[in-house]
Amino acid sequence: MAVRADDTGFGGLVIFQDPDAFCYGVDAVLLAGFTAERLRNADRVADLGTGNGIIPLILAHKTDVPELVGVDIQPGSLELARRTAEVNGLSGRLSYIESDITKLPSGLNSTFSAVTCNPPYKKSGSGLPGKSPAKHTARHETTAGLSDFLEAMARLLKPRGEAFMIHRPERMTDLICFARTAGIEPKELCFVSGHRGEAPNLVLVRMIKGGAPGIKVLAPLHVRENDGSYSDELLRIYERA
Repeated sequence: MAVRADDTGFGGLVIFQDPDAFCYGVDAVLLAGFTAERLRNADRVADLGTGNGIIPLILAHKTDVPELVGVDIQPGSLELARRTAEVNGLSGRLSYIESDITKLPSGLNSTFSAVTCNPPYKKSGSGLPGKSPAKHTARHETTAGLSDFLEAMARLLKPRGEAFMIHRPERMTDLICFARTAGIEPKELCFVSGHRGEAPNLVLVRMIKGGAPGIKVLAPLHVRENDGSYSDELLRIYERA
């Protein structure tokens, strides 16, 4: 592995990444920021498909959640996540479980206040294959599909617990239908575009286990201004909540 230590931009925290496998993108930062703004009195948060652990790492900086648990099927990614937790002095708050999300230990059921997920966006068999097995698994539904991720989120959540996900707008119908079937009702949607005025290419969703029907569509976000600089909305995510 060509592992490197990168500055995250969050309070001096660094993260170990392998460019030959997979490095986190702005979607993970958006999801972490969206989640951090909404967590209230959460005592335990899980991140499904955590990869190298960027979302729990950001949440450790932006919130006071005492326990953050990342779950992933790739042992190489989890090795980097554990190294990241240790070097940042966060091993007491961050822990990681190697598991397929369809085979999570039953002892985890109904034990989390909130669950986050930045799942693979592409359906199995769609798009070009990844340049490495790790990249392919991160980007394509291999062992689990969108419905599996949503069902796993529902299983892990306590009653009235919150689920947070980022995905592509073209999967919105599937996401909403699968979420309601799993028992986590979509409550807030926020569309995200690359630049101001462009069509959105991402959507952030907040759901509640056992929530009543009804969705609030939030003001859209954009990542960059027309001159290429980061938007004020994105820069605010880098400020401690």
